[in-house]
Amino acid sequence: MTPTEVRKLVALAEHGKSRDMAIYAQSCSKIEGIQAKINALHADKRQQNLSGDGDFNALARWQRWSETEIAKLQSLHNEAAKEKEVARQVAVKSVAKVQALEILLKKALKEDILIKRRRAEQNGQPPDA
Repeated sequence: MTPTEVRKLVALAEHGKSRDMAIYAQSCSKIEGIQAKINALHADKRQQNLSGDGDFNALARWQRWSETEIAKLQSLHNEAAKEKEVARQVAVKSVAKVQALEILLKKALKEDILIKRRRAEQNGQPPDA
């Protein structure tokens, strides 16, 4: 492959890498948002338990509701964690593709220089003319 062809492939791979990294970042922020909601519910629950004043029936209903919400959010968190891992693996592959193409570009550039030197030598010119 010529350096020009490899450069085109590197540009495409960089675009794919950017896309995959954005998807990974999005999944990370999704997990952080879910975890923040879980933490907020736990904090509210502790606050309600510490205050202890008011209607015990209402407190029991609220605790039941908060436990249900925490369970739902935990389920969402687990699903998001799986999605995050898949996105991470895709992003790692994209980064590896870019690195491999950059190595190929270096090799293609070296090969191009050698070909130019050989041609110059065959035509009786100095090697780096």
